[in-house]
Amino acid sequence: MPAAPIIVSSPVERSGTTFLQRLVSSSDNGICYGADAARRLLMLSEFTHSECLALQERRDLQSFYLQNLLTGNQDFGAVDLEIPGELPKHALVGALTFFKQHYDEATKAIEKEIWACKSPKSSFLSIVKAADFIPDLKCIYIYRNIVDVVRSQKSLGLISTEDQLIATCTEWINNTDVIAALSRKNFESVPAMLHPIKFEEFLADKDAAISQLEAFSGLKDIQREIADLKINRYTPASDTDPTPVLTYEDPAPLTDVELHIIAHLCQDRLIEIYPESPDLLQSSKMTVQ
Repeated sequence: MPAAPIIVSSPVERSGTTFLQRLVSSSDNGICYGADAARRLLMLSEFTHSECLALQERRDLQSFYLQNLLTGNQDFGAVDLEIPGELPKHALVGALTFFKQHYDEATKAIEKEIWACKSPKSSFLSIVKAADFIPDLKCIYIYRNIVDVVRSQKSLGLISTEDQLIATCTEWINNTDVIAALSRKNFESVPAMLHPIKFEEFLADKDAAISQLEAFSGLKDIQREIADLKINRYTPASDTDPTPVLTYEDPAPLTDVELHIIAHLCQDRLIEIYPESPDLLQSSKMTVQ
């Protein structure tokens, strides 16, 4: 039986999903595919979920349309006619099942047991919808304080306007709802399919964090040294040589205006999920070491 697949995700970009992707792929028995694989899986799950709900709502009407056509009325309802019963749902869910089976088989073909895919930013709800159709799906959800997220995004050119900053802050708040809910209960009721990781705690004790990651995922012998390599930019060596040149861009400093926007939008959530770091907004003015 194939091992449970894993989605590696986070509330917003620059929270650590690529860092985890490298760790997963460094293990003896796992590989983490990229954002395109995760995007397809989540989009297909969202589509299947919404279409199944629509089919449920229209089931009686579709039955009426079919019976009407079979009794000789070739016009009324034919435009919206569906195949009978639960077969449309089975077709939708079957497509998603087929998607997973192909990833299972492809992963096995390269002699790996476990496959993951990374989504740089997703709501936990979207992952739950995928788990409705892939019952053994697991999720590693890494989150990072919004100040460091913004500094990292800014250094890589992902944030250059106030509107972009506001959009990132809003997304971070919305997608950390699940973390806030778990934090209120001291993480005592974490769903079995979820492994939340606080980025700062991972870096503070990498050995313990990697052991916990292996225990949750079934991954074996993750290479500890991968966690020590700082990389956040990958560029081709040249137009003809795709070999990546790996570099690290220091986080950018924030202006007083940017700090004000972050504080206005995110301070309550920061206090809620980072109670141990009440001075994050003030310390962000300091020079990065």
